[in-house]
This record gives sequence, structure tokens and C-alpha cells, in this order.
Amino acid sequence: MPETFHERLSALDATFLDVEGKTAPMHVGAALLFDAKPLTLDHGGLDIERLTRYTTAALDSIPRYRQRIEWVPGLGHPVWVDDQRFNMHFHLRHTRLPMPGDERMLKRLVGRLFSQHLDRSRPLWEFWVVEGVENDTFALIVKVHHCMVDGIAGVQLLEALVQIMPDAQEREPQPWSPRPMPSRVELLRSEVKHRVDGLRELSHYMPRVRKNFQGLTNVLRSGMKPAPKTLFTERDVSPYRRFDWTSFALDEVKAIKNALGGTINDVVVATTTGAVRRFLIRRNENVDAIEGFRTLLPVNTRKMGGIGVGNHVAMLLADLPISEPDPIKRMKRVTEITTELKKESNQTGGAELIEDIADLTTKRIVSELYRAAMQLRTYNLVITNVPGPPMPLYLLSSPMKAIYPMVPLMQNQNLGIALFSYNGGLHWGFNADWESFPDVHEFVEDLEATFEEYKALAHARASEVSESKEASAHS
Repeated sequence: MPETFHERLSALDATFLDVEGKTAPMHVGAALLFDAKPLTLDHGGLDIERLTRYTTAALDSIPRYRQRIEWVPGLGHPVWVDDQRFNMHFHLRHTRLPMPGDERMLKRLVGRLFSQHLDRSRPLWEFWVVEGVENDTFALIVKVHHCMVDGIAGVQLLEALVQIMPDAQEREPQPWSPRPMPSRVELLRSEVKHRVDGLRELSHYMPRVRKNFQGLTNVLRSGMKPAPKTLFTERDVSPYRRFDWTSFALDEVKAIKNALGGTINDVVVATTTGAVRRFLIRRNENVDAIEGFRTLLPVNTRKMGGIGVGNHVAMLLADLPISEPDPIKRMKRVTEITTELKKESNQTGGAELIEDIADLTTKRIVSELYRAAMQLRTYNLVITNVPGPPMPLYLLSSPMKAIYPMVPLMQNQNLGIALFSYNGGLHWGFNADWESFPDVHEFVEDLEATFEEYKALAHARASEVSESKEASAHS
């Protein structure tokens, strides 16, 4: 008889199940756009059978996508078990846009799909193949629960689905048989043993507690501090979402970084800060009176070369200078803030310590902190930036044109911004509440205007440096 299988969720992964609400689904996602011509059949539709066979084969390298959630009786901790009734056709879905299939219609569909909760009785993911997109394009809409992946694990999912060569040999699906689920008694016994062993290990954590005490204090202090009241958090979210996107050339982002200082992520954060300022001013908000516009910045905590599913992130809180009118001073201040967060405050070490202790004992340590942060409305906005592949990728023989990521909204937050770099572009995805943030397209316009301002400043700074060098050479 085959051995039973189950795998315990980490405290952070389990927390994303705990904080999910009726109006706040906790899946991450993306809209991927592909050239449809290489996969179009003679009748004008996509070769869905081939796509299904190919995607099924991709699951052989990511076994989590054939597993569902089960709960430890009495203690309520979630575990992964193989889905005895796994059905690929339930998870890979197929639809088509009505004519003319323009970008606006696609964004509306993406928002509607991202509004819908995943079925917790099945593996927690859906892929939607969308035909009929203008300019010979089809879309792949990806939804995966946050308890399964963070941004880096999402890149690994992408690597399982796409390839760097358009003519690579197609993989054939391998036979798969689900492993039996443990009995309720076995699940309870395993969880009790884990917690008892964890309590014994806690004594070894004192050196880490002493080392990261300041970081731990900073995490708790910032995590329990209410953010300023703005229209970004003025009321709880509705069940409905709008989705929008834009893209910038990565070379232009790097040119701003090189001319004005900081990192690529600093350019992202400073551009967003400027967009928030523009957006609030146009709505007659007194930005000078807003002290510390609070932003959540997830940071990857995987060790070098670390792989695997699940979440390995620390949530850092940064007070952004939206009251600063000068864009260059704003960029400098953002760089100072992010440097302080990463190096001096040790919030990352403090956040990791909390998560590790919760893994040894109970997930409630993390989930209750998240719930308290939600009730206190401790941040106004989320910005997450994931580095992606710099080369073109292909789904079978279809080149991927763009990828626009999505970060979920918490109960009291009405805009989330996710970024993904790919093939020379920096792609932005904006997930917004339908009712409390209906003008997300105007925010995107403000962001694009701010980026153009930084491009002009960077060009002027580069010209000044070049002229100075020429003058020095002739003197």
C-alpha cells in the first residue's frame, strides 16, 4: 500500500488563507499576452487541445498544482494533500472576448476574473486562455492563491510554462497517481509532534532574538502604527476589481537610476510617490498635511539560489515623501528611506524571526499580527517588484509579448501595484477596488506623467555631465 502524504503549510502561507475575506480574495495573478498566429488553427481558433496537453505536462515539475488544502482536526492548521479528483479541465479554462476584443475589454475581463474566489476544495489555481484579443493576440490569465506562491515562486511557475526557444521539444504528460491522504488521527499526531518539537527548539532562538531585537521592535512598532487617512484607505473594499497596466522600457528606468542615484526599485518607488502626489492634488487633497504616506514593500528573503513554492518574504513598511514637490529631492529621500529599511532598521531580520517562531509553534502569531494591521489600517498602498527573465520567452511557438502582474488587496486597501521585468520592459499591473477606486486609469496616467518627468531630468543631468567632461577635456 502506498505511503500517505501531507505537507504542512508555513505560518506565513497559512496566514494568507486566514486573512482572506468575502470581499478580499487572496490570490496573486498575472495577465500574459502572446502572439496568437503560431497556435491558430485553420478554422481561426487556438489549438486548445495542444495547449491543454502542454500545460498538463508542465505540472509534472510543479506537483503543488495537483494538491489541495486539508485541515488538521482540532488545531486547524492547513496541510497540502494530493487531490484525489484532480481534473485539469476544471483548472485550465477557455473563453473569448466579443468583438472588437480591444485592450479595454481585456482589462475589464481580467478585473472580473481576479474578483472571483478560488474553490478551496480544489487545488488553488486557475488558468484562463482568452481568445479574440485584437492584433492577433491571445491572453493567459493566471490566478494562484497567495498561500502557494510569492513573486519569486511565481517566476518558477512561469519557467515551468514557457521556454526560451520557440522550437523546443514538447513534453508529454507523465502518468500521475495521487498519494493517499493521512487519517485524521495521523494529521493530529503529526501536528502535535511538530509543535512539541518546536517548543524544544525555541531555546536555540535566543541568539537570534538578541541579534534581531531592534529589527523585531521596529517591525512591531511600524506594524501597529496607523497610516494617514487618505482616499487610498478610506473605506473597505467591495467584492469587485478593476485591472489596468502600463509598461516602461527598462533601459529608460536604468538611465534614471544612473543619472539620479538609487536602484531600479528606488526609481519605481519614487515614480509611484510622485504619482500619488499628483493624484491626490487633482482631488483637492492637502498633500502637505499628510505625514508619512505608508507603503508596504514585500522583500524576498530566500537564501541565494533558494527555490521552491510558498512564501519567503518580509513585509517592510516605508513612509513615502508625497509632500515633497521637488522630484529630485523626492528621489533622494526615497533612496535614503529604502536604504535605512534594508540596512539599518533590520526589519527584514525581525520579520523573519517572527515567521520562524510561528512555524515552530502556531500560525496565529503571524495571522493575528496581520489582522491587527488590517484593523489599524497600517499602510496605504502595496508596491511589489519582481525581477523576471531578460530574454524573450515562448509558450510552445508563441512569443510572449508582455506580462502584467497582480497583487491582491487586503480588506482596507483599494489599490495594489505589482511590477515584473521581462525582455527589456518593466511591466506594471494595477489591481483596484471597483467602487472605492474607480479612476485607476487616471492614476496610471499620473504615473506615466511622473515617469516622463524623471526621464527629462535624467536626460538633462546626463547632458550636464557630458558637457562638463568635454569642458574639462578642452581646458
